Amino acid sequence: MVINASTAPIIYNKGGSVLRQVEGYVGQKAFRDGLRTYLKKHEYACASSHHLWEALEEVSERPISRMMAGWVGQPGFPIIEVEREKDRLFLCQERFTYLSNESKETWMIPLAIKVFSRDGRSKTLTTLIDTEKAEIDLAPDTVAYKLNEGQTGFYRVFYKDKGNLKELGRRVSDEAMEPEDRWGLQNDLYALVRRGDVSLETYLDFLSYYSNENAFLPLISIANNLYHAHLVRQGLIKENIVALGTSLFERILTQIDYDPSPEEGHTTSILREPLLWQSAMYGADPAKDFALQKFSSLMKGDKVHPDIMTSVMRVGAWNGDFHTFEWFDHRLKKSESEAERMNILAALGSFREENLIRKVQEYILSEVPERNKSVAISYLAANPSAIPIMWEWFVTHLQDFEQFHPMHFERVIASIVPLGGLGKEDEVRDFFKDYMAEKEKAKDVIKLSLERLAINSRMRAS
Repeated sequence: MVINASTAPIIYNKGGSVLRQVEGYVGQKAFRDGLRTYLKKHEYACASSHHLWEALEEVSERPISRMMAGWVGQPGFPIIEVEREKDRLFLCQERFTYLSNESKETWMIPLAIKVFSRDGRSKTLTTLIDTEKAEIDLAPDTVAYKLNEGQTGFYRVFYKDKGNLKELGRRVSDEAMEPEDRWGLQNDLYALVRRGDVSLETYLDFLSYYSNENAFLPLISIANNLYHAHLVRQGLIKENIVALGTSLFERILTQIDYDPSPEEGHTTSILREPLLWQSAMYGADPAKDFALQKFSSLMKGDKVHPDIMTSVMRVGAWNGDFHTFEWFDHRLKKSESEAERMNILAALGSFREENLIRKVQEYILSEVPERNKSVAISYLAANPSAIPIMWEWFVTHLQDFEQFHPMHFERVIASIVPLGGLGKEDEVRDFFKDYMAEKEKAKDVIKLSLERLAINSRMRAS
């Protein structure tokens, strides 16, 4: 398989997710012992993937080879729809896709279901399903159930029972679930928003249960989902996204402090960066004022902590003028640090004024080093002020983009089309239909990007 912008996520992300699922199924000790067995048997020799499955199966005494035949041999991964009738769960699996698909695959799925009783106790039910439909009995006093406990399973969950989702939300609010489960609940729900099964309003309402959330994994996921929704949707709901994001992120930033601390954990520092940028971009005065004060100091030659440098520069550009652009230009040309250059490229993609955005577009093609052009373009393509003029720029300068390294050209397409094509869907599809008929360039990435555009377009219209 050729590794490109469309296949790399499948190769690496799916592979890692499937291995995590196997570890969750057999347990950490059996997984480690299976790896040792595999390595010992095949040391100084060649081995295939099936040798690993056989070693894990030997140690765990579970049907790993049969399970992995479906996970490795079939495209995609499943979604499980679950609904409760009295004391029984009815499960139905199908391939998860954002757009309609006629695939009929089924997988052998290890299930771990956490059930919550009326008296406050909980326990975990485990089973293995390998058919399209399955049923599981519940105790009569069960008040809520959470599929994929620990989020080790490589599948999404659609709770058809709204009452159960509400009960799980209460347990999110009370932190009666681990951070991984709190992350998984809202992230699956947002995937269903993008799939068209659930309204964005439902997702935003569910986030009320996260008003006191402090864990990195749920928060970074919520930030990413809200930012995506902000880029795609229009009108009043966009204002609701801004209000919710501002309230949640300002609380977190106040709690962890705007300035990094030597004693803080790594996840705190990497959470602060996007929250600071997004809060300021949404218009939150405390975040904006802090970042602009730091940026002013930076322009005077003072140091800024590297953990917030990207967001400080981006907020400086978002609120900047032509003088700000010239400062970035001068700094980029004299910088000897690749890390600093990456921060400047992120900032160059973050200007708000259209005349400056067009200036940056010209600057990328004429002044930014070849190896870095796609980096700045990716930030422009996710800039809410730049999105409306990105498709026009792409078409006008297509010959310039075609001179990029093939991987970089693919990244440009993957960055611009899914959002820059919104409102121009027919034009974009017709353009690439003709383009692919004439040229062999980036066909896989074009098809993937058009699918993402269709998903975003449906979400905008919902």
